[in-house]
Amino acid sequence: MKTNIRKCFATGILSLGLLLATGLPALAKNSGTMVLHYDAVLHGKALPAGKYVVEWKTHSPEATVQFVQRYKVVLFAEGRVERRHHIYERDSVVYNMEPDGSRSLIEIRFAGSDKVLVFDRNALN
Repeated sequence: MKTNIRKCFATGILSLGLLLATGLPALAKNSGTMVLHYDAVLHGKALPAGKYVVEWKTHSPEATVQFVQRYKVVLFAEGRVERRHHIYERDSVVYNMEPDGSRSLIEIRFAGSDKVLVFDRNALN
């Protein structure tokens, strides 16, 4: 009887360990939300105003970034992750006003973080 209890306990502990090990990469994913209040252009591609989930995978310091809206990837872009000297209080988006009146997305800052996603204005995908 005690042997069966030990086997069940050991199996439970092992299962819990595997569950945690497989779930941790999902928790470590780099992502944040942002709201674009204006239509923007990123690497020559349109990014309409709206709320997005921004997810990125770093390649130290380069990053592959995807913009997701309603569970659909709207845009992929290349950028880089930079650390700044202070932590931002709120999410913000930095634009560059182009001569034609359009706005180019330059960087994304996330509340509670010193990391910034920066996009090269001269790069085209």
